[in-house]
Amino acid sequence: MRRLVMFLLLTATLAVPAPSVSAQGLSPKDLQQRLVERRAVDAAIWGMPIVSLDAMRQAYFRDGKAQYGDIIWWPKGNAWRNQSLTPNTSVRYLYVFFNTKKDGPMVLELPSAANGSSLLGTIADAWQVPLTDIGFEGKAGKFLVLPPGYTSDVPAGYTTLRPKTYNTFTAIRSMLTSSSAEDERNGNALVNQIKTYPLSSAGNPPVQRFVDMTNTMYDGLVHYDESIYTGLARMLNEETVQPEDLEMMGMLLPLGIENNKDFKPDAATVTLLRSAAAEAHAWLLAQLPSFVENFWPGSQWKVPAAAIAPQTGFKWTVANYLDVDSRGIAFASFFLPPAKLGSGSFYLGANFDSAGQPLTGANTYRLHVPAGVPVSQFWSLTVYNTETQALFLNSTRPTLDSLDKAIRRNADGSVDLYMGPKAPAGQDSNWILTPAGKSWFSWFRFYGPEKALFDKSWKMPDIEKVR
Repeated sequence: MRRLVMFLLLTATLAVPAPSVSAQGLSPKDLQQRLVERRAVDAAIWGMPIVSLDAMRQAYFRDGKAQYGDIIWWPKGNAWRNQSLTPNTSVRYLYVFFNTKKDGPMVLELPSAANGSSLLGTIADAWQVPLTDIGFEGKAGKFLVLPPGYTSDVPAGYTTLRPKTYNTFTAIRSMLTSSSAEDERNGNALVNQIKTYPLSSAGNPPVQRFVDMTNTMYDGLVHYDESIYTGLARMLNEETVQPEDLEMMGMLLPLGIENNKDFKPDAATVTLLRSAAAEAHAWLLAQLPSFVENFWPGSQWKVPAAAIAPQTGFKWTVANYLDVDSRGIAFASFFLPPAKLGSGSFYLGANFDSAGQPLTGANTYRLHVPAGVPVSQFWSLTVYNTETQALFLNSTRPTLDSLDKAIRRNADGSVDLYMGPKAPAGQDSNWILTPAGKSWFSWFRFYGPEKALFDKSWKMPDIEKVR
């Protein structure tokens, strides 16, 4: 009898049908769709560093017609056609990607500064964790990037880098003392001494290939649609999974993203992914103005990264957690941070005017730059599109800097810069156009930052609306 009762109870339990509708009025199908959307939003934020790097890498292949080890660059100065996140047009950028799974250990040779020209950059892994800064204080160097798990002997004479990823990205700034033809020639001569090659070819390196991107559209931006997840799946398939990412890899399974498997979402999933990407974009943009602290007390100028970033060398990890949210927000607005912020350059960003109102292209603003800007090289102010975090398309002069001899300076050495839809009378040389229907923000850069910046004995006022 006892066995019969237990059998009947078990049968009754198993016979209970699964509910077709949840307590919230959602069907199992609805619940699964909501799960996919939530996971996809989190995946976009978590994967932003590697997705953004892949967007730049795809542009390197597609727009630059480049191969690993080639150097694409902007010898006539960076301009709006370089659609990377928050670039500066006062310097000339060089980009190079390595893949040590494909090519084995790779070498980057950097010459020392000469004739007033210098190079400054960073080498980072696929998650944009900086491995080392290069060119600091004009120093030459030979850098050897090894594949993960490399155990063979390493030859002497190199600065050895051991990233956790096969893919790495190097960005270098070619910095001139002026825009004169002579300084440009000196800068070009320095750039032409840069070499990249496999370690296996060290005895007879191939001729370095440079790609001039001056008149080429380089679309290195993340597009907030289903392509985010295509890029994420592609990069995860190329790299080894790190222990700290195992949990997230499990959370990606409902999206159809799994290591060593093709990513082929059906039409319904693509629709969910597109919606999730748009939501992630909206969230990231909403966080950007407020996730950092003011540099000077009461100021609108902020270091454009959460405090955890420079404190951890842009590794984003503290004792108890990996700050995925701050990392995602940061890499939605810039790329390839330095290993040590403030060593060769320092940045401040502003999204609001002195009254705390968002900067908009419909208004005219003034920035008073006091005399004695604490830099050993130069300073610059660049304006960006809030929606894309990049230069405005067709912007003819998005940057003003202290190298520009045409800028009007006040008698005391200070400078007044203007941003707006129309230049104030007599201020064309000190003016940046901002499209009337667009929101914008600015970065003020210090190249060769000096003590007075960090001890805050020198202070810059906020951007002020004048009309």
